[in-house]
Amino acid sequence: MVRLQYDSNLQFKITLPKQIVLAKRWKKGDKLVFEIDDNGNLVLKKK
Repeated sequence: MVRLQYDSNLQFKITLPKQIVLAKRWKKGDKLVFEIDDNGNLVLKKK
């Protein structure tokens, strides 16, 4: 489960579980894109 957080810079943030990041082989500094599919689901992709 991921929690939506709100910080002092007035931005919303989420933390991705380590297992997902490792499985996707993402690294610090990778650019990720949020998209909404035809069903209204949020999709996260590496750019």
